[in-house]
Amino acid sequence: MRWIGKRRNGTPESGDPAAEVLARLREGSASAEQDGRQGSPGKAVKRYRELVVRATSVPGPDDPATLALRHQLAHWTGESGDAEGAVRLFAQLLSDRERLQGSRHQDAGLARHQLAHWYGRAGRAEEAVRRYEEMHRAAEQEGRTEAALNLLCDMGHWQQQAGDNAAALRTYTRMLKTAEDQLGGGHALTGIARQRYVELAGGLPFGHERGHDSLQDLVTAAAEVERSGDLSRASRMYGHIAEKCEQLYGAGSDRRLGALVSQAKAAMRTEDLEEAVSCFGRVLACMELRGEGPGSPEYDTLSEQRDGLSRAARETTLHIGDAAGTLLARQVEAAPATAFGLLAGENRARHITRIFPVSDGTGDPQPHKVSIEQWLGVIQRVADQGCEAHAFYFARADRRPRPEEIALCERLGLLGVYVSNEGAGNVNVAAYSFREGTPQAVSIVVVDEEQAAPEPAPARGPGGATAVHAEAEALGEWRQVRRATSARTVEDPAAFGSYEVLERVGEGGFGHVYLCQDPDGVMVAVKTLHAEYAADSSIREGFTHEVQAARRVSGRFTVPVIAADTSVDTPWMAVPFVAAPSLQEVAERCGALDTATVRGIGAGIANALTAIHAEGIVHLDLKPANVLLTEDGPRVIDFGIAQIERLTEPRSGFAGTYAYASPEQIREHEQFTPASDVFSLGTLLARLALGRLPWGRKVLAVMTNICDGTPDMAGLPAELEDVVRSCLQTDPARRPTPAAVAAALAAGPEAERFAPPPLPAEATTLIREHATLPAARHFGTLVHTRVERPDDTRVVAAPATGGDTRDTPREDRAPATAAQDLEAQVLAWEREGGTKPTEQVRRECGAFAAEARSRLGDDHPLALRLKVSHAMLGYDGAGGTAYAERVVDEAAVRLGDGHPTVRDARALLTALRSAQPG
Repeated sequence: MRWIGKRRNGTPESGDPAAEVLARLREGSASAEQDGRQGSPGKAVKRYRELVVRATSVPGPDDPATLALRHQLAHWTGESGDAEGAVRLFAQLLSDRERLQGSRHQDAGLARHQLAHWYGRAGRAEEAVRRYEEMHRAAEQEGRTEAALNLLCDMGHWQQQAGDNAAALRTYTRMLKTAEDQLGGGHALTGIARQRYVELAGGLPFGHERGHDSLQDLVTAAAEVERSGDLSRASRMYGHIAEKCEQLYGAGSDRRLGALVSQAKAAMRTEDLEEAVSCFGRVLACMELRGEGPGSPEYDTLSEQRDGLSRAARETTLHIGDAAGTLLARQVEAAPATAFGLLAGENRARHITRIFPVSDGTGDPQPHKVSIEQWLGVIQRVADQGCEAHAFYFARADRRPRPEEIALCERLGLLGVYVSNEGAGNVNVAAYSFREGTPQAVSIVVVDEEQAAPEPAPARGPGGATAVHAEAEALGEWRQVRRATSARTVEDPAAFGSYEVLERVGEGGFGHVYLCQDPDGVMVAVKTLHAEYAADSSIREGFTHEVQAARRVSGRFTVPVIAADTSVDTPWMAVPFVAAPSLQEVAERCGALDTATVRGIGAGIANALTAIHAEGIVHLDLKPANVLLTEDGPRVIDFGIAQIERLTEPRSGFAGTYAYASPEQIREHEQFTPASDVFSLGTLLARLALGRLPWGRKVLAVMTNICDGTPDMAGLPAELEDVVRSCLQTDPARRPTPAAVAAALAAGPEAERFAPPPLPAEATTLIREHATLPAARHFGTLVHTRVERPDDTRVVAAPATGGDTRDTPREDRAPATAAQDLEAQVLAWEREGGTKPTEQVRRECGAFAAEARSRLGDDHPLALRLKVSHAMLGYDGAGGTAYAERVVDEAAVRLGDGHPTVRDARALLTALRSAQPG
């Protein structure tokens, strides 16, 4: 320690001169320090406690030497694991130092700093932040710039520890700006500020806030990360920027193109050829969307560069860390003919760092005897440990891939690594990738771990995979899901009734959606009503009415509301979690289904509609995404949701999804009958049987064809044509009842009408895959379709098939593709202009807005921009101006006040208000 005691005159009771006493105290302190620094903090505490007792006697309790010993006692008390003890000792020490030396003495300042530090170490990060903030203000007022910056750095650290990354990033931003302005770019503190800023901003998904107004923070952070030399992270950040620019400004915006170009440049500098090819592809796609496609010099040049990179990237290389390679060799030496398992890397690592041996539990373990479900379980356990599986490894003398191994690797999208034991500690290794059953050799490079240490895996957030226990709980006929442990954040409620909150998984059109479990581990989805709606008595009453009606629904083919409380501050309702894929996922995997399957699924849905309609509910949003498929039949979900959402947006006349809507929904009728759902059922049946929608692809064409009653039925099996056409009558009165549809689809004895539908093998496999995943991985199948679903909803990495997507129905496309496709249609619609009546323009704008909400979610910027436009087109109606102002304010929360849509809408509203008489 730094000795800060001073000599005193006088003779102690022992008779030793004061100088000798101080010398012994120094010796004892040096010995105690050595104990602490050599890993024995408890021994250091004991020694310092003895020294403090001696020093209190001589040279006295108020002597600086005694105070210095107390300082070190407090420090090592904390380091020994007693952080609360350190807080108490430093608090007492600070009080005494301020009394004896004054609050501005440097030693009092040091004690004050340590007290704040140990508050943080004791788990009270908020108190640490408060104290560092006070010290920073004082240092700033006194003109101690470097001290003030150091205190900002400490404050940001404890804000991070408290989980407030937004505040921490603002603090580091302030520190960096102050350091650059007052100390210059080359000062050491400026470098520290930049490093802290980069480390935090580079790890966040999108800066510290949302919208246009904070995008520049992320751009600045990405540039700092790139300058620091961390090119992989910079490339990822530019990708985030491009995603946000696409949402905020559109897929063809200048800002998005600039971000994509920056990402491609960073990827090139990392020499990650596959990533660079992917980045160049996104740049070219953006240019095409902007009308700068083939034929323009820039496009053709970039296209040639992309093709050259693509050829180079085909020569795949597998990087494996030297430590992992050594461990792999030992595994093969121990079992030269039977060892097999997975090779994986820590998240974000570009090379193999971990080995996961696998055995199927038999006396003769063989990889192909392990089922796909078991392999998926292993891969999930690997992911739970913060790793990503890259390849299988197989030990044997013959390093040629076998057919069953090729099928396994191709099925799960992994490489195959073959290792033979050559004796004397030597092994030979061959690696292959597989495409359409053909092996392609892969180069193997051993990486020096010290030169390529992986980035630490980020902490799991609310949207990450849920940790699971080994036990499983069954819920009657519902497929069982393994019991989960909570991953909720401090902002989330602890429970709804008897349902423990595991995590918030999304936000629907009218409230939040939580994954919960009851005391027995049964999974449920709880959907809540936003506070602003709950405060409106009419909306609350409507919510209560719809929930009560939904609770009365029963039947084998529904997923009913099983619990609710609409009287509390946050009204909620719960439905069972069903571990099953949606019909949309099944259709994407399987394509057009055979007639017997369509009849069986359709009969189940029709029976569900009969039960729903019996309680006075009209679904209004029946579509493949709102039907789950289990092995014993379909399950209709989200009935009554469309009515609740209409309560929360009274000026939005449309309810549902345009591609599956009835003519009366598109015409925005005030009331709807069960016949509207029958029309949607007809569209759904045609979609399953044809493998495409019968109304076309583009929103306006879909609207026109539905209202005109002109579906494209080419290729529809004759056995289904009569029932589908009867459902698609434009006159609701001419459509059959759901019971009649069920009877027509499941002709035969009553028992056969409820028999499980025959399913193709791929559908059965998909259903069983869902049953093996933790709930949070595919929870989107039960969340209302307006919730933004995770990108990764499948386990199986199917090989790329290529092909033209121009005729792919929008509902089958990935979210990003859907957004771009819809944006292109909106741009084309806007270019048409013309002299259309305002009401027609508003109706068409409303169609685009509803399509965006259905496909992209309520909070997607494209949906928000269209909603603002739709509201502005109706400003002259009853209450239109007030509604438009509210919509613009809501959009500003997500997009930022500076976003062009918000800024222009507010300018127009100001002009309209000024033009109003009076």
